Amino acid sequence: MSINSKKNLKNVYSPYNGLSRQMVLEIYNHVLSIRKEKGLGQRSLKKEVKNKFKKDFSENTISGWIHRNIIPYANETTQFKPKTIPPEKELYELYEKRKVSAGRIAQKYLVSTIVVINWLKKYSIRLRTHKESMNTGNIKKELSELRLTKVTKNYKILTPEKAYILGVLCGEGYIGTNFLKLEIRRDIQFIKEFLRCIEEVYGIKYGFYYYSKRNSYISNITSKIICADLLSYGCFRTKEWDVPSLIINADKKKLISSFLRGLYDSEEYSHRYIISLTSVSAKAVQNTSRLLKKLEIDNRIKSYRNYFTINITNRKNLQKFKDIIGFTIKRKMDKLKW
Repeated sequence: MSINSKKNLKNVYSPYNGLSRQMVLEIYNHVLSIRKEKGLGQRSLKKEVKNKFKKDFSENTISGWIHRNIIPYANETTQFKPKTIPPEKELYELYEKRKVSAGRIAQKYLVSTIVVINWLKKYSIRLRTHKESMNTGNIKKELSELRLTKVTKNYKILTPEKAYILGVLCGEGYIGTNFLKLEIRRDIQFIKEFLRCIEEVYGIKYGFYYYSKRNSYISNITSKIICADLLSYGCFRTKEWDVPSLIINADKKKLISSFLRGLYDSEEYSHRYIISLTSVSAKAVQNTSRLLKKLEIDNRIKSYRNYFTINITNRKNLQKFKDIIGFTIKRKMDKLKW
């Protein structure tokens, strides 16, 4: 073999780490079978392959099989076409100077991530640790974009669940440009319902934790797209909040009742013969009163110093409130018994 031929061999990379065609197809068929049977993702399937066949396949390769319908040897004229290793200077520029991840480089050259890692090792280019990789600007940007793309495409629609979220924010919680925090004392049903609505509207499941010092449940939601969407409905500050105009002008009683349930879950005082809501925002109280009257629930507004209170009295009105709006919180519902 000539010296030039040996040099060329150094610059090629055989697919599937030199495994036989029969073995690759056997692993491929097993992966599809397990995927169909158990619905596993590429990470779990990678472990399955390693346990059963004692072979390491990259997640990128398995992802191609299950998500992009790549079939091994489907086009054998290109399947084993050697991949020329890019020049050292080119790889160094991408990986070291521009901080492009090995995975992104793999996509650029249409190879697996492990192939790129082997290229970097060949040129003695130091591999980043996991911590170093996560701190690069490119990765932070990718993770941020990934969080945004998880949100469902239909989140702009005003549904009863979103109306409930808006009602809660008018009464409780803090929301900024990229962070929403809700802290609920005692009532676990309340925070569970709020997070259920968040998941229903935005397609992302968030959790909460118990803070014993204040006997409260806290949930932190970090999402620019969720916060931007909710803030587009209006202001939720204590002194400046108002009922969103889309709720005020809503024709569907379900939207109105869901908003009011969220608001009253947050801010209400209830007794057997009265339900009250107090705020420093006169405009918000007036518009809340309008919503109640839309549902044919009579109410009265009283003012004291800088505070404004809506009172619902009379058993007939209280019964309407219970039937049409109600509370998520059981202890509040239990008070409306005669």
